[in-house]
Amino acid sequence: MAHYFGALIRDLRDSYEIRIGAPLTVAQLAARTGYSASMLGSIERGESLPESGSRVQAIDDALRADGQLRKLWPVVQRLGHRTLDELATATNRTIASYRENGNGGALPQGDDMERRELFQLAGLGLLAQTPLFGSGEPVRQAIERVLNTADGFTVDDWHLTCADYLHAVLTRPPATVRDDLVLDLAALQQVLAREAPERASELQRAAAWLSALHANVLTRLGEYGAARRWWTTARHAADSSGDTDMKVWVRGTEAVFGLYAPRSPEAILTLARHAQSLAGGRLTAGVMKALGAEAQALAVLGRHQEARDRLRHLEELSGREVEGEKYGWKGAGVWFTASWVHSYGGRTEAGREARDQLLAASPCYQNATNVRLHEAISVGTQGGHNEAVQLATQVVDTLDPAYRSHMIMHTARAVLDTVPTEKRATLPALADYRAAIDASASN
Repeated sequence: MAHYFGALIRDLRDSYEIRIGAPLTVAQLAARTGYSASMLGSIERGESLPESGSRVQAIDDALRADGQLRKLWPVVQRLGHRTLDELATATNRTIASYRENGNGGALPQGDDMERRELFQLAGLGLLAQTPLFGSGEPVRQAIERVLNTADGFTVDDWHLTCADYLHAVLTRPPATVRDDLVLDLAALQQVLAREAPERASELQRAAAWLSALHANVLTRLGEYGAARRWWTTARHAADSSGDTDMKVWVRGTEAVFGLYAPRSPEAILTLARHAQSLAGGRLTAGVMKALGAEAQALAVLGRHQEARDRLRHLEELSGREVEGEKYGWKGAGVWFTASWVHSYGGRTEAGREARDQLLAASPCYQNATNVRLHEAISVGTQGGHNEAVQLATQVVDTLDPAYRSHMIMHTARAVLDTVPTEKRATLPALADYRAAIDASASN
């Protein structure tokens, strides 16, 4: 509960700008709560807890949390750093003792109080927001233990699970994927904890893959702070596995998704080039993703000749056999990168050809919608400002709200960047464009 409480504080701080409209730094939060920045960091990591309810109220007020922290505090204060495994064990002992002694036997006070407090959390609706509890996952795991099948998931099963989620993030709204993904990550963590270190590498690869997919989903949902931490976990898991291809794939994929997050293009270039340097000459899905991200970041920076050079190299490599295509690299990735690079560079015909190729080859709603927005960027770059804004509005309005991921809306907002600031107020289509963007932000 201490770690859950700290993570909630961190996520409330990370989401503050989106919720309230202005960023909130650690220093600003420290000034508002009377804590030092280092102590707040310790609380966010779950290493420490606030010393009183009044302190929790101060943090709740500063984060505009609407009482979330205050409601959690009594349970967090009592359960503190006890792990879920410890609580489960205590509950199992309590139930066993209760049954052995008959219905008249009293439940041990401490364990009973802990169980009651967990039920209190559920009554407040807080655990219902946590998929681990809301789906009955602890009950399912208990059944597996009784059946002696808790360790029955094989490495092949985990790889199939990863492939299923890869398909899910390409075809389903991100909010419908997240909860199941968290549950499987929790299950994988338990399997990894029991596995002997010398046999853990395959499971670590699966952990890297699932963690990266979860960071993917969080980026689509606009939860950038949480996504950044999951990218870090994905890198750590890949490094622990010793699989160089997985190390490259995680970093290359992170570079791609960094293009849609509050990260500078220069940081994307560094990450993408580092991924390529790790590959050791092997041509893998991760190398292709990293090279595509590099070309796109160069285009955003206005370094169009360099971007086209990297795109040309990507096109040359796409004719060769690429290792690890199961991780999500398809030929359509070349067309998507080409659409991006040519649109930012104002190369209308080349961009249109790339978009036509992608739309014919890729069923992924994310890419199909984004390349239509690339067309709007291309039109705006060529001076058709009102037409560009109209096209972006049409693309957003015709997309089901559940599918308006933050990655898509990031591209939609980039359309307005093609319009000089002094000309924006005179655009007839601007009001409808802003209404479409604002409506999507509220979904």
